[in-house]
Amino acid sequence: MEKGSITIRYLQRYIASKQNQLDDYDQNTAYIKLVEEVGELARAIIHRGGHAAGPDALKGTLEEELCDILYYTLKLANTMGVDLETWVPLKEAYNNSRYPSGIEFDPADESVYREK
Repeated sequence: MEKGSITIRYLQRYIASKQNQLDDYDQNTAYIKLVEEVGELARAIIHRGGHAAGPDALKGTLEEELCDILYYTLKLANTMGVDLETWVPLKEAYNNSRYPSGIEFDPADESVYREK
């Protein structure tokens, strides 16, 4: 992994280290926020929220709502003591055993980083 890359572990720890009052969530609050953001994503999809054209055009876009869902998923994992970087490979192995995809989960496999 190259320096500066965003990993699940980095993002989860970054979110855990935030100290402002907006990030002091318990399990129930994090869950409620996650559900709220899923609803906002549905609204963006239904209303064709479009894509962000610049930093000021982010509000209500698909990109914003997807980032919010990722953020609150990791926030919820933090409140529950779940290290997703540990669990993602286990879940992917389970998924591949049930629904073979022709590709194995291997973060060292550089081929998945290539543009298609």
